[in-house]
Amino acid sequence: MLVMKYGGTSVGDARRVRESARITLGKPGINVMVVSACGGVTNLLLEAGNASAVGKFDVRDRAVETIHAKHENVLNGIGVADIQTQTRAAVDQLHASLNDTLTDIANTHELTSVLSDRLVSHGEKIMATMMAATIRDMGHGAVPVFTDQVLATDERHGSARPQRDLTRERAAELIAPELDAGNIVVCTGFIGFAPDGSTTTLGRGGSDYSATLLGAALDADEVQIWTDVPGMLSADPRKVSTARVIPEVTYDEAQELAHFGAKVLHPRTIRPAVKAGIPVRVLSTFQPTNAGTVVRPGGQSQRIKATTALKGLTMLTLDVPELEDLAGASAAVFHVLHENRVEIISVQQSSSRRAMTFILDTLTSGCEVFVSKLTEALGDLEADVTCVDDVAVVAAVGEGAANTPGALAQLLAVLSRANVPVLNSSQQSSNAAVVVVVPDDAADRAVQVVHDGLIGSARTSRRGNGKRRDVIGESYRVG
Repeated sequence: MLVMKYGGTSVGDARRVRESARITLGKPGINVMVVSACGGVTNLLLEAGNASAVGKFDVRDRAVETIHAKHENVLNGIGVADIQTQTRAAVDQLHASLNDTLTDIANTHELTSVLSDRLVSHGEKIMATMMAATIRDMGHGAVPVFTDQVLATDERHGSARPQRDLTRERAAELIAPELDAGNIVVCTGFIGFAPDGSTTTLGRGGSDYSATLLGAALDADEVQIWTDVPGMLSADPRKVSTARVIPEVTYDEAQELAHFGAKVLHPRTIRPAVKAGIPVRVLSTFQPTNAGTVVRPGGQSQRIKATTALKGLTMLTLDVPELEDLAGASAAVFHVLHENRVEIISVQQSSSRRAMTFILDTLTSGCEVFVSKLTEALGDLEADVTCVDDVAVVAAVGEGAANTPGALAQLLAVLSRANVPVLNSSQQSSNAAVVVVVPDDAADRAVQVVHDGLIGSARTSRRGNGKRRDVIGESYRVG
């Protein structure tokens, strides 16, 4: 069994919805689909919600009208009259529920996280309803299943965490019988339910995450992420024209790439698959015959496969005069980070053991605000704090390569030749990435030269019938 997730661009209009249905029907067996809202609908829902909260009802009405038009386009693509009529009635009910939610927001004068989750769930529910109808229109049994009845989470609205044991029980109860009956099950992405039964969302990357969570709960053979790109690439093609699809990456490589800025998969997406040992394949609905990229367990290749950059970060260094003060000072830093929900990208302790360097995503606060809070938290502890805004992390990713002697030296040499200033560097303990910190405005150039030097410009020579390749910079050709 496959769990096949389709993003917003893959279900953007009637033609794309039908193409995604055709791809699913072309796979052997009875499978599960996970669908996002129609492209652009989630943003429109939030626009309508924010407008309702402040009484801008003309803005709300325009957003709702655009949402209805997008859904009407998909409904008109359903050819069988009875199926279209039934589906339109179901969509009308969901539109009425949407209006009720917008009214609740207007009465509350605030788009709370609870109301926001309920609001955005309508996009996924309507698309699941229309996708199932499209598949029935094409002659196959299909039913929609709303995952705010299946995917159990905690109560953290907006960024809920899954409860996997209960999710497995609900999947066995609500999804498995439909599969046994020969129906394709079309699930909503992104949404779950809290202990009190209210609708939650999984936050950034939630639709892909819900697909791997359901894949693990159903013991799927593979999870497929169908999107608008042909797979995971060796670099951002907008920055590196020679970027190419990577046919295969390991779980660790995929997580490192996602953590350090690659947009195809969110780091959380891979975790349920790792635990269950399920391959995850990234494919394009616009190029459905291409093999894409498969993410699976693997050995060490001693090869840099990809490079990526994460911009807009802050580098904070904590230095204490006495070693015994470091634990207390670092505890104060971690407390402030937790209190302000600052994401830690990486932490490094110097060889002297008296200094720690934090790479942080401080969102809009930056050094000025954050250092003020940290100074207050440190109190009487003697510590020097330095902070630099507008830095970027550039990672060269390849499992095993980071443990190869000279990997970091080669990376630094490539950057030095291109006059890219390096503020900090490290080899990750996972052995899947070599990382440097550079100024934000040098990040794109760094990615380009790292790709050219370690991925796209492998040195080759022939001796007899053989080839010699530079191990770290070995080229990765698409077959």
